[in-house]
Parts: sequence; structure tokens; C-alpha cells
Amino acid sequence: MRSYSHLSSWEREQPAALKAVGASSNSITKVLGRSAATISRELRRNCLPSGGYSPRQADGAYLERRRHDAILEQDARLRQFVTDRLVEGWSPEQIAG
Repeated sequence: MRSYSHLSSWEREQPAALKAVGASSNSITKVLGRSAATISRELRRNCLPSGGYSPRQADGAYLERRRHDAILEQDARLRQFVTDRLVEGWSPEQIAG
């Protein structure tokens, strides 16, 4: 069984073009060589309010889902601690230790 991999930007363009000419999800899976679950998830997850599919919006939504704030962005106390140590001349290795 193959492991799951995300659709590339090019692969996201294909369902949009195929859906525009009335292709079914099954035919899209055959063209892309992807599982039906992958294509179904992509179309469902990135559906526009109008019911359409936009590959640009899908790319943006994918990047937003994958974005994670750095630990220092999340924790103000830790950020202040690290900043204070750097001002004091500590090395990153010393701070991490």
C-alpha cells in the first residue's frame, strides 16, 4: 500500500479542468493515478461556497493548514527568556541547554 502524499499544484489544476468539462470523480482519479479517496477529499475539503472548485484557493488552504507557528511565536515567556539570554551574549546552544 502506498503512503499518502499531498497533491501538487499541477495536480490540483487537473480536477478543476476536468470538472469544468463534466468529468466524474472516478474519471479524475484515473487520469491522475490517485486513489478515489484522495480526489474525493480534495474536492470536498476545498469546495467553494458556490459548489465549484478553485485550485488556487485549494493551494492556499493547503498552505494554511500546514502552517504552524514557531514555539517562540506561541509562548511569550519563552520568547522573552530567549531574547534576554541573547542580549546577555549567550549562544543558542547555551540557551537550549
